[in-house]
Amino acid sequence: MIRLALLATLLLLVPGPAKAGESDAEVLAQIDWQGHPAMHIPWSFFRPGLTDRTPPLSFRHQFKQVVYAPYLDQSGVRIFLMAAMAAEQARNPRQARALILRQLRYVEAFVSEHGDRYAMASTPAEARAILRDTDKMVVIHSIEGGHHLLSDPGDAAFWGEQGVALVTLIHLRDDELGGAAVLPQAVGPLINPRGTKRERRGERRGLTQLGKDAIVALDAAGILVDLSHMTRASIDDALTVTAAHGIAPVVTHGRLATLRATEFGLLDAQIVELYRQGGMLSLGLDGAHLDPIEPTRPVPADLCLGTLESFAFHTQAVRDLVAANAATILGEQGDPASARTRLAVGWSSDWNGWVSHSAPVYGPGRCRDLDALQARGEPLEIDTRGLAHPGLLPQHWERLERDGLDLDPMLHAAERFLQLWEQARTHP
Repeated sequence: MIRLALLATLLLLVPGPAKAGESDAEVLAQIDWQGHPAMHIPWSFFRPGLTDRTPPLSFRHQFKQVVYAPYLDQSGVRIFLMAAMAAEQARNPRQARALILRQLRYVEAFVSEHGDRYAMASTPAEARAILRDTDKMVVIHSIEGGHHLLSDPGDAAFWGEQGVALVTLIHLRDDELGGAAVLPQAVGPLINPRGTKRERRGERRGLTQLGKDAIVALDAAGILVDLSHMTRASIDDALTVTAAHGIAPVVTHGRLATLRATEFGLLDAQIVELYRQGGMLSLGLDGAHLDPIEPTRPVPADLCLGTLESFAFHTQAVRDLVAANAATILGEQGDPASARTRLAVGWSSDWNGWVSHSAPVYGPGRCRDLDALQARGEPLEIDTRGLAHPGLLPQHWERLERDGLDLDPMLHAAERFLQLWEQARTHP
C-alpha cells in the first residue's frame, strides 16, 4: 500500500531525458500523431500537400493546405503519422480502397523524391533505425476512418501489408462500425444526420459487432486502433473489447469531458482505463478545439481562448488526471523508471484537416497588447501570428516552455508510440 501511495510522488523524481551519449535505448522526440498531406485526392478543393509552395501565412487555414515541404522541414518533428482519409467520400469498399491507396502512394513518392530528409518506416524496427542513424523525419502511414475499409475479414491484414501503423476506426458519421461523436453546433447534424437523429431518439450509439471485430482484426494485423471521434458508448464498447483481448488502445486527438462537455469529450474514467490497459492519449493541437465548454473543472479567468494557452491548459489537466491515477494505471508492480513513458500525453496537428489552428495571443484585437509581450522577454513570431504552419512548431513549444509547461512528458510520446506499435505487431 505504501508503494501505491508514493507512486505518483516517485514520478516527479524520475530523471529527465538522457543527454547525448548516455543512452540510445529510448527515443525522445516530437511525434505528430496525425496530419493529412494528401487531402486533395479525396477532396479536390484542397491544394496538393508536400510541395515547395509557400502560401500566405495565417492561422486561419480551414480547408487550406499547410503541409508544404519548406514548413515541414522546419517543424522539428521526428515521427509523422501521415493519415489518409476516404470515409466521407467513398460510396463503396472498392472506391474507398482506391482513394486510400492513392494517398499512400502520393506520400511514398514524396519521401522517395526527398530521401535526404525523409524516410518511410513500415515497422517499428525500421523507425528506430532511422531515428538512431539519421536526422531524417520518419514518415509512417495511418488511416482516419474505417468506413468501407474493414468490411471483409482480410481487409485489416491488407492495410498492415501496406505499412499502415494506425487506423482511426470511426470518423464523422455513424456507419457500419459504430457511433461517431456529433460535432457541436449546427455543423454536427449536417455532417452526421443519422447520428443526430439516433441521439434525439435516445438510442445507444455504440459499436456494432463489425466494429468490435475490426478492433481485434486490426490488432492481429499489427495495427494500432485509435478511438478518436467515437461516442462515449462506442468508447466503452471498444475498451471492453481491448480489455478482453489484451489490446492497448490509443486516442490521437481527444478532449476532457470535464473541460469540454461535447460528445467528443472523454470521461475521466475512460481516460484512466485507456492508460490502465497500456494505451495513451494525445490532444489536438488547435487551441480553439480545446477551449472550455460548460467545464466542471476550474478554468483561469484570464485564459486566452483559441490559442496555445488553451492547448497548454488542457494538456496539463490531462497530465494531472493521469498522474493522480498513476497507481491504478501502473499497478502495484509499476516501475517508476518507466512511468514517464507509460504516462506520456502526446499531440496531433491535423494539418490540412478541417480545422484552423491556434490564434495569436498578442496584438490588436487579441487577448493581450504588445506592451505586455515586450515585458515578457524576447518576442516570438508565434506570439503575434499564431500557429500558421508546421515550421512554427519549435516556437510553439518554446513559448509553452517559457510559460511553464514541462515538455518532457510530451517527448516520451514518441517512445510510447513505438512500444505500442511493437506490441501490436508481436501480440499473439
